[in-house]
Amino acid sequence: MTQFAVNEPAEKPAAFYRPDMARLRQIAAAAPVADETMASHILRRAGEPLALADLASLLHGVLSGDRRTTVAVLQASARIRRHLFGDWVVPMAPVEIANTCASDCLFCGWRLSNRAMKRMRLPVDLALLQVEYLLDLGIHYIEFVSGDDLRAVRETLPVLIRETRDLFRRRGVDGKVSFCTLALTQVQYGALREAGADNMIVWQETYDPTVFRQHIVGGPKAFGIGDDWKTVPDGDGCQFRIESQERALRAGLEVAVGSMLGLNPDICTEFLATVEHARYLAAEYGASPDHPIIIGMPVWNPITTHETDLRPGAMPSLAQVFPALAALYLLALPDRGTWVFPNCRVPMRTQVEAVRAAGAFTSTEVKLGPGGYLPSILRRLDASDPAAATKLRSRVLSLLREVEGDAESLERALDEREQFVHHYHAHEVYARELRRNGLRLASGTRIP
Repeated sequence: MTQFAVNEPAEKPAAFYRPDMARLRQIAAAAPVADETMASHILRRAGEPLALADLASLLHGVLSGDRRTTVAVLQASARIRRHLFGDWVVPMAPVEIANTCASDCLFCGWRLSNRAMKRMRLPVDLALLQVEYLLDLGIHYIEFVSGDDLRAVRETLPVLIRETRDLFRRRGVDGKVSFCTLALTQVQYGALREAGADNMIVWQETYDPTVFRQHIVGGPKAFGIGDDWKTVPDGDGCQFRIESQERALRAGLEVAVGSMLGLNPDICTEFLATVEHARYLAAEYGASPDHPIIIGMPVWNPITTHETDLRPGAMPSLAQVFPALAALYLLALPDRGTWVFPNCRVPMRTQVEAVRAAGAFTSTEVKLGPGGYLPSILRRLDASDPAAATKLRSRVLSLLREVEGDAESLERALDEREQFVHHYHAHEVYARELRRNGLRLASGTRIP
């Protein structure tokens, strides 16, 4: 079992991790801004889990725009990354199954109150068609994603997991099945594990209960749910979500953690809470190269229905500091059993720079509208099997209803159903850019 030293000890909770936000805010506020000299002194200990106070100082230096501190952080992390993972990175891709949602999160394009968002639940066979497309690309880590749609999670997701597991067996693929949905109970996680799931992803959004309540104002995400799938009246949705990883681990699943960068203006405290949570999970439940804890980096991006976007107009871009934030996560958790996960909410060059500095796990070709890969599949079929292409195009048009049949119109309509704006490039473009930066995509779901 991997053990991480937590340098500022807190009282151990009786049942689940509960962040002491006041203590973490105090650490963040008291930490001086690291200049190049201070950063060099701290980074002599790189390879050991750095103290929270030291991580806070380095982050302050990065956020202040000190280029020399930022470079020192990136270089120290890159050395550790190469020592732990060589030049390998595991690719993943999501398959969206529904953008319908019962929760009202003011930052999200899928929020219940967003009437401009066009909704769709994807039929199982069309979801599986996209899984096959991704397997053909060599991506064997498949993530099913939905909004807080209880029907999709309760009824459709178990079927997809079982069918994908069977597809892996038929094709001789040593793959993993992940899902990113609302926070669930241990009983519900156990049922999905029994269906064949390997991993759950729940982004905390924010560990600060006040910020959580400001942005998440209704539905199961605001209050949590019970084993009966009903929203808990007056429940604590923030803490229910924080506890979700432990419930999943107790049910036998691997987990991912991460808060949304930028949602809480106090970036440093949010970062420290994420680090402390990941360290706690690794120490209590273990982390290994075969069963890693994934540290995600979702960024608060604009939503695709621009006219209903509630994101502040003066919201600063975090793309410039994104690679250094990834590096600080690895410096906090330097172990083969924890994988930092830079994703495509930032431009490809920024994402690849973050992978080179810290990432063992990354997304390549990503379409986050339900059915987002279908236009690419149609292009292939137009060249190889026109009759099958015609049949599939008719199916997709019957779901969308409002668009013409050409691939570009279909692509625009499907992309408009995405939750947030992402940066899209084909898998082979990502692979080429990673190779150009001295990195290689693993052919399976494990670091060789």
